[in-house]
Amino acid sequence: MRREPLVFALAAALLLSMQFAHTESPKIDPAVERMMSSSDLVPVIVIFRDGCSPDLGGINVRYRYHLINGISAICERDEIKRLAEDDGVEGIYLDGDVSVTAPVSSQGGDSVCPSEMVDAERVWAEGIDGSGVIVAIIDSGIDKNHPDLVGKIIGERNFVEGEDTTEDLVGHGTLCAGIIAGSGKASGGRYRGIAPGALLLNVRVIGSDGNGKVSDIIAGIEWSLDNGARVLSLSLAGLNLGETNPPVTMAADKAMDAGAVVCVAAGNNG
Repeated sequence: MRREPLVFALAAALLLSMQFAHTESPKIDPAVERMMSSSDLVPVIVIFRDGCSPDLGGINVRYRYHLINGISAICERDEIKRLAEDDGVEGIYLDGDVSVTAPVSSQGGDSVCPSEMVDAERVWAEGIDGSGVIVAIIDSGIDKNHPDLVGKIIGERNFVEGEDTTEDLVGHGTLCAGIIAGSGKASGGRYRGIAPGALLLNVRVIGSDGNGKVSDIIAGIEWSLDNGARVLSLSLAGLNLGETNPPVTMAADKAMDAGAVVCVAAGNNG
């Protein structure tokens, strides 16, 4: 019985494992490692150890965060390896993608009314309607000319590169804003938001293609807190707080430590 193919296969596997053992670092997230193998430039979020501020050299920094001790940057492979060797660096994570889907009109029958689904009238009757609360819609933007949202937006900021607007070019952010704080004017009060007395911050982190970056979300969380938000709405696909994207999880934890309520989508399929 010939064993040469098996021997060669085992030898190849051993060489491959030795190669990865040589290049891997416990500080570099596996998603970053995978991208390093196929790309010269990798979008990353670098977290520093408490009290540390490593030398960044000529790294192309996008954001320097104050809510978490770190930066987002576009790094070359050698720069990532150098950062991983720095004692002041805690971890290097991929600046991952998030997305939203454009709203779809219901087919037949009455549209869903979220305030009715949660029986919001019971708390409205007690004088609780969101008045005095600022909610940050960290999403695709808001249509501030929508009848239900006129006068609701007290601040806005765009974080999407290459698109100089805070307008909602997808529709998702406007939908979320209406569910939260819509006046119901366009429907004669029928489709009022759950907290119609609340005011809104329009934090645009999703572009016209429905996609965004984790780095922009963290920057949006920071800006929201700096501008008085008490509630943050993050209705975004691809954001799995507590399991992936540790930097944005850290940012959400810090926001909660600061007293904000962080609301994250858990899926639309039950």
